[in-house]
Amino acid sequence: LSSGTMVSEALRAKGHRTAMVDLFFGVEDGVELESLFDAPLPQAYKRVSPHAPDLKAIRASRKDQSPQVFGPNVLELCRRADVVFLGLHGQDGEDGRVQAALELLGVPYTGSGYLASGVAMDKAVAKRIMVSEGVPTPKWGVLEYRPEETCRLAQELPMPCVIKCTTGGSSLGVFLPEDRKELQEALVKVRQFGGQV
Repeated sequence: LSSGTMVSEALRAKGHRTAMVDLFFGVEDGVELESLFDAPLPQAYKRVSPHAPDLKAIRASRKDQSPQVFGPNVLELCRRADVVFLGLHGQDGEDGRVQAALELLGVPYTGSGYLASGVAMDKAVAKRIMVSEGVPTPKWGVLEYRPEETCRLAQELPMPCVIKCTTGGSSLGVFLPEDRKELQEALVKVRQFGGQV
């Protein structure tokens, strides 16, 4: 929402009309979609939370209680745009699924295509491709471990290192431990973002 607000402001300053929509909540029935292209931008959205949103809870809080990724009227609003500027982060944004849906509908969008997005989102897949193509990349490895193994791993892993979930967005689920105590804490905390590290 923060990215979308700031991108919308920049585009409007250049003379473009923009409509901003929350992917999950969408637009309630009865709202004239065309009116959103001139609607004021919520300044509260500029604040960025350091915590990842609970997407399951967000979907459950929607009026329609739909399990769909797209909220009401999102795709209809996208169809009305000349181009969709994707200001999405993390799961359901950078992983190619939204891009694939827009592509299937013939809606032009910014950024990489669905396949490149999906590959880049999975850090292990992206690293494997880089290595196979001779692209220099820092030494890396994939960890799958049980919680009781964190103490041992914290003593065995090389330092310095970066601890990251393989499929999280670029800034969520990344840890830069400065010592082995912080490394052990990172190995515990990173698991909330997924099982593969």
